[in-house]
Amino acid sequence: MKYVVYCDESRHDGHTRNPYMAIGSLWMPRNERNQLSSLLRDCCRENGLGGEVKWSKVSRLKLEAYKRLIDFFFELPGLQFRTIVVDQTKLDFEKFSRADRELGFYKFYYEMLWHWFEPNNEYLILLDFIQNKEAHRFTELRKVLENKLKGCAWISDLTVIDSHRTPLGQLVDLLTGAVAAAWCGNLPPESPKRELIEYLASRRGCALLEVSPSPEHEKFNLFKIRLSQG
Repeated sequence: MKYVVYCDESRHDGHTRNPYMAIGSLWMPRNERNQLSSLLRDCCRENGLGGEVKWSKVSRLKLEAYKRLIDFFFELPGLQFRTIVVDQTKLDFEKFSRADRELGFYKFYYEMLWHWFEPNNEYLILLDFIQNKEAHRFTELRKVLENKLKGCAWISDLTVIDSHRTPLGQLVDLLTGAVAAAWCGNLPPESPKRELIEYLASRRGCALLEVSPSPEHEKFNLFKIRLSQG
């Protein structure tokens, strides 16, 4: 079966301001991609969201509209979400990635992705554009993933997109941003973003600080990287 995977990241600026970062992904059958995108556009339009959907744009005025996007995700069986959280305060890039912070970042991308690959499937992986110091990072990530898969599954492409033009990519931004904000825990008590986190947790059925019991498939999978185990 063929799948499309939209990816994004949140609060990956080191631990100066944010103790945790999150890397998230939205998975769907490739033959449902166009329909899901069209349905999401309709949902945004019906709820008055005419511009780009982003976690940073959650406001009191738009809170109910953003809750409807959370409903959209949970009510569409073709969509699944997986995210990992990383404690940036415990990262030792000297040991983890030979002092190369960017390499370490893509090592975490690898960890987020490959646990959800299944035999005999084909994957199109779409990363939100990020300016790298090294131009080869995306091709290197694909190569490492393909070496791990050893021909039991395939990557048709791994490339970057502009999420501003991609509703499904914007949905990843929203979900990943909510997870990162929940783990960083620095939102004011009356913040609309805090209220949206609580709503997302209610739809998930447990708090966003609660990790999933295993990396196996489920609707909303959340895993915390155990740095002490590499």
